Amino acid sequence: MPWRWMALGLLLLNIAAGFGFLLSDPVVETDAPDMPPLAADVNQPPLVSEVSQFEPDASQAPACYSIGPLPTLLAQQRGEDRLRAFVSDLRLRQTTADHDRGWWVYLSTSSRSEALQLTRELAEADVEDYYVVAGGEMENAVSVGLFQSIENARRRQARMQELGFNAQMEVRRERIPQFWIDYRVTPGDEPPWRFILRASPGAQRMSIPCFTTSGDNATREPSA
Repeated sequence: MPWRWMALGLLLLNIAAGFGFLLSDPVVETDAPDMPPLAADVNQPPLVSEVSQFEPDASQAPACYSIGPLPTLLAQQRGEDRLRAFVSDLRLRQTTADHDRGWWVYLSTSSRSEALQLTRELAEADVEDYYVVAGGEMENAVSVGLFQSIENARRRQARMQELGFNAQMEVRRERIPQFWIDYRVTPGDEPPWRFILRASPGAQRMSIPCFTTSGDNATREPSA
């Protein structure tokens, strides 16, 4: 009968639709929770434009320099006169350094009488330019030459040894003073420091940590 076939067809369609619904993943939509506002006492990161307003400008900071070593106290005083009108702070320092005087050739002795006997022997051997050291660690040594060149010193030593003298050689050093000028300069100022370097060959200008002097701007520090 036709109506039975129609009822059977509708039943099959309903069954197919039910299987399709069961096999599919239903999408569940949920509402996103509302974010609570930040508390008033919570620090918020500043904007880039705000940060740039508070960062210090390095080009506006003072700079400090040291000039030296200067060879004499007079050179330091003249450098101070040139700089004082252009700097915001200034101090003077003095240090000491070892300086090689040259190569010393000498005859070692144990007493004054032995030194005098060596001088008579040197005179008999026609040796010139000698003297007896009068004091210090090398007292009573007989000096037979001081040379800037090590080659000349070695020739002198070899000559003394050929004549039968036990000549020795060593470097002679002395402590010499060195003078410095430290100064602070504000941005935009350019003191005439190049004139100081030209007047004192070997001196340099070096950047140093900034300092502050008390009282008189020019202070003399003891030797280091």
